[in-house]
Amino acid sequence: MKEKETREAGRPEKRRQPDPRGIPVENEIAAPPPNSGAPKSLDIAGILEASVEAFVTEKGQVRRNGRKEAGPNGDNPRQTDDFKRPAKGRASGPSEPAPDESRSHPSQTELRRPIWDSQEVPASSPNANLDKLSSNTAHDREEITDEDLIELTIERFKDKLQSGNWTCQQLTEAYIDRINRFDGELNAVLEINPDAVALAKQLDDNFDELGALPLYGVPILLKDNVDTGDRMVTSAGSIALKDRRAERDAFAVTKLREAGAILLGKVNMTEWANYMSEHMPSGYSSRGGQTNNPYGKYEVGGSSTGSAAAISANFALGAVGSETSGSIVSPAAAHSVVGIKPTVGLISRSGVIPLSLTQDTLGPIARTVLDAALILEAMAFGDEADACTLLPQRPISFLPGRSGLPPVRLKVGVVGAFADKLDAETSAVFERALGELENAGIEVKRGLDMPSYEDEWDGTVLRREFKTAIDAFLASQPEGTGPASLAELIAFHKANPGESLRYGQNLLEEAEADGGSLEDDIYLKSKERGVRRGGKQGIDETLNKYGVHALVFTGHEGSDLAARAGYPLVSVPAGYTESGCPVGLMLSGTAMSDSLLIEIAYRYERMAKRRKPPKEQGSL
Repeated sequence: MKEKETREAGRPEKRRQPDPRGIPVENEIAAPPPNSGAPKSLDIAGILEASVEAFVTEKGQVRRNGRKEAGPNGDNPRQTDDFKRPAKGRASGPSEPAPDESRSHPSQTELRRPIWDSQEVPASSPNANLDKLSSNTAHDREEITDEDLIELTIERFKDKLQSGNWTCQQLTEAYIDRINRFDGELNAVLEINPDAVALAKQLDDNFDELGALPLYGVPILLKDNVDTGDRMVTSAGSIALKDRRAERDAFAVTKLREAGAILLGKVNMTEWANYMSEHMPSGYSSRGGQTNNPYGKYEVGGSSTGSAAAISANFALGAVGSETSGSIVSPAAAHSVVGIKPTVGLISRSGVIPLSLTQDTLGPIARTVLDAALILEAMAFGDEADACTLLPQRPISFLPGRSGLPPVRLKVGVVGAFADKLDAETSAVFERALGELENAGIEVKRGLDMPSYEDEWDGTVLRREFKTAIDAFLASQPEGTGPASLAELIAFHKANPGESLRYGQNLLEEAEADGGSLEDDIYLKSKERGVRRGGKQGIDETLNKYGVHALVFTGHEGSDLAARAGYPLVSVPAGYTESGCPVGLMLSGTAMSDSLLIEIAYRYERMAKRRKPPKEQGSL
């Protein structure tokens, strides 16, 4: 990891004022009046089905992706014809959708990206132009201190850039220095991007042209299952993939780069997205060890544990996590940060190590609702390489707090069966949060009946989809870079039990034994029931019956219903129990109600202001 560097300061030239909230958008929010006949799930079951069909042949058999040997220069092979998803345009990666003029970025300048002709790790990236001096120089440059980093927001960072007080390089180095000093306790960050400082310098050098990008110079940490086509490893927390470097960026990562973000590093996660062993604690991986909670000896949530812990500890301005069922909102609540699990299909899963074909999604984690929404907005684009993202309706913007919103009083509901089982300390925080929602002008209805909340779920869908998806992923990797199938992964663990099997691998073994069929009645009935009971007969029925726009829970309660239906969730800090444990307020809504949930969370956040950094809680 690089130590902090210093550079000369000079007088800045006059520059355009970047919009601190990102790209200007129309004033619109998806807030239908209750009982308006709005979203009866937007046929999201059909959208989810599209993500499964890519893995099934016309004869109803699961497609298997034959592994190719690496090319003469060690190049990663392309997928075999039997497993190609429909794509147009570039043959080397996922196609981009037609430009959306209302959301286009203000510059056509493209930052250089590292592209190598071999699998060997180069001494330095082509991006690492260390000789360039920044054009974003300042006559009154300020040193960035730890106090500056505590609870820093994207808006405040952009103000500092515009004033000429800070540069992208300074902030990047300051975060790296903070990680070096404090991550030993947390064990949240797996590695720092060796090119992060050079990329920051390059952005500084192009400030005049790129400074208005929505995430210009914003350091972002990525969960260890999100591919980056650079020198960082993407391993899903597994030592079986500890040397795996992806050929290209995940589609969402490409969008982050285009928005001006700096990829600061990779963070720890529960190994294989918490689908290796039912005995494995959240936040543990064989590659990274155990991530801890910066607030003390409390639960850490998972599987996006490192993403939440790092942001709570003020190691970056934002992070990207992934969720199959609770994996963003659970750690977000545990670490008193904001987590958004979007409607499945809003963000591409191309280039993400998979768990489920129908439930996986990426999502942002940040310290404020607005910052999380800005990161979400940068990633939410259709991708022809992921059929699940080709939704017929997409919000114009996810940004909250805009003027000219429809004069609809927002209403939320509390499921009685949920509230009745809360422990006394958590219930006290929850009741206070409900009062704060009302103070924010949001009506609260209590005692809602929701029969599906009590449903028991079998594991058929995840077992089958994991087996199918992980076999295809492993088979697509270059020869000799790791296991080529789930069976080989299981064998690798057995051959290396000391490092790999601290908590066993019963979930992997059960998935392998189940066979991965996506066509038999057992799988189809289980999937149909999950989508129906989570969506139409669960969340949708309850919203419509009681005339509310969202349901409110704490922690990750109720996230399993949203997971099966592909519906969105937002978690926002609600405070702390008497013993100091963080509590998150979770909002659950119907398909494509992401903007609405974000707006409710934003209004609550502004009223309650409940997040306290770990430092104020006596930690770090």
